[in-house]
Amino acid sequence: MRKLVTVRTVDAIRPIPGADAIECAIVKGWTVVIKKGEFAVGDRCVFLEIDAFLPLDDPRFAFLEKAAITWNEQRGVRLRTMKLRGQISQGLILPLSQFAEIDALALADPALRQRDWAELFGIGKWEPVIPACLSGEVEGPFPSFIDKTDQERIQNLPEVLAANDGLAFEVTVKLDGSSMTAFHNAGALGVCGRNWQLRETPGNSLWRVARENRLLEALATLGRNVALQGEIIGEGIQGNPEKLRGQQFHVFDVFDIDRGSHCGMDERNAIVDALRVLGAGVRTVPLLEVSTLDRFGGSMAEVLAYAEGPSLNPGTSREGVVFKRLDGGLSFKAISNSYLLKHSDR
Repeated sequence: MRKLVTVRTVDAIRPIPGADAIECAIVKGWTVVIKKGEFAVGDRCVFLEIDAFLPLDDPRFAFLEKAAITWNEQRGVRLRTMKLRGQISQGLILPLSQFAEIDALALADPALRQRDWAELFGIGKWEPVIPACLSGEVEGPFPSFIDKTDQERIQNLPEVLAANDGLAFEVTVKLDGSSMTAFHNAGALGVCGRNWQLRETPGNSLWRVARENRLLEALATLGRNVALQGEIIGEGIQGNPEKLRGQQFHVFDVFDIDRGSHCGMDERNAIVDALRVLGAGVRTVPLLEVSTLDRFGGSMAEVLAYAEGPSLNPGTSREGVVFKRLDGGLSFKAISNSYLLKHSDR
């Protein structure tokens, strides 16, 4: 689950060439532009991640008034990727002293990094407006027996790059669409968006694609309780960057409901192949390679540079890449900074 507001430590400070009033703070794998001299290495701070929506009725965020928007009928500011004097800045850090609500007992907690303070400060996760063809009628909440598909960003996992354990990862293209899940569980079939299970209606694209590709029929006869998780892309979705006609569903994960875990690459591929034999038109996300993380030499910059490149359509720049350990036990994403700078509305 993504954590929008956490207590962190400033790991490094580096100058920005040609800038007299600002410098760059390194927090985990994130780079954040700050006022010169505002923080020192080792300082604790409150880190607010990109896509956090900060309410402007909190005076601590009033200095951001010029960037105000109205979202979900609330006036506030969405933090997004920016470039200042040539330096990528992602998120915001503020002095811990400004947040008296974070008490000493919490600061002494060794699991402090795992705590998200967003709810305490009335901070939500900004989400783009969902097109009507994807929202549909709600059947119920996203099923509790399936993990949601939100991946952690590599900037929050620099220790993974430093491990150098030689374990192999598959690397796939992150397609620019909307999350979709189709599942079979103990005889029940369903289709979900990112946050809700949806009722089948004529205008809903997720259900239409599931029916056109016979996903539910194949899942019902597979003999296992699993969920296909992937991205629906195409016309009417995110501006259709892949320039498709119609819409397509591309699987990037298979979740074993009985086991409560994600399938590894070999097991997932075997399930996809079995579904195809059963008549399902199952597409998968593009595979770039299988390799170890050693190739990046522990460098966050190298991973983020790798996130840049072509998408499914060679003429389209991709949103980023997703790394999955071959056993399915660990995964994370690296989002293209070029994508984030270009598409501030997503």
